[in-house]
Amino acid sequence: MLTNYATDTSRWENWQKEYKYGAIMIVPPDPPSVGIDILRRKYDPKAQAICGAHISITVPFPRALSDANWYELKSIAAGIKPFTVKYGPLMNFLPHPGVCLEIGPFETLEDLRATLEKASSFKGALPRKFPFRPHMTIAEFITVDRTKELTEKLNDATPSGSFFCTSISYYVPDNNFHFTERGRFDLA
Repeated sequence: MLTNYATDTSRWENWQKEYKYGAIMIVPPDPPSVGIDILRRKYDPKAQAICGAHISITVPFPRALSDANWYELKSIAAGIKPFTVKYGPLMNFLPHPGVCLEIGPFETLEDLRATLEKASSFKGALPRKFPFRPHMTIAEFITVDRTKELTEKLNDATPSGSFFCTSISYYVPDNNFHFTERGRFDLA
């Protein structure tokens, strides 16, 4: 086994159980990660307690990764060229509550997602609930009214910029549903 997975999910909500075997994310460097994490702690400590600043790329894995799965994903990642990720401006998905930073370029990230999700380790994965739209969450466990308030309040106070993405990360939650990096795949 490549990593240990949660052994007690009895306190997890149903949606959380889908993530038992983790997912692939892009974890931004500092900056912007520290600034985003400060905003997350201030405006949504529940989300921050689950995972630091990240960009979710894949759907959750449906089962534990085997060594063969790991090497397949490593090979796939090695065939993808590093790229620049742009973050900002602030956005929301109303009527769904929450505020986040827009992430792009969409085409590059969509190609990354589609390529990774063709791996055998995603066979039998639950379908995506919403269309893929890259974003970096600031607050998600909030109300619609709070979403509107934060959209106005943070519109000019959130960071924007870019960073060079040279790797993607395998993140898995522990028994307390806190995600940590369990592995990294270097891009070409």
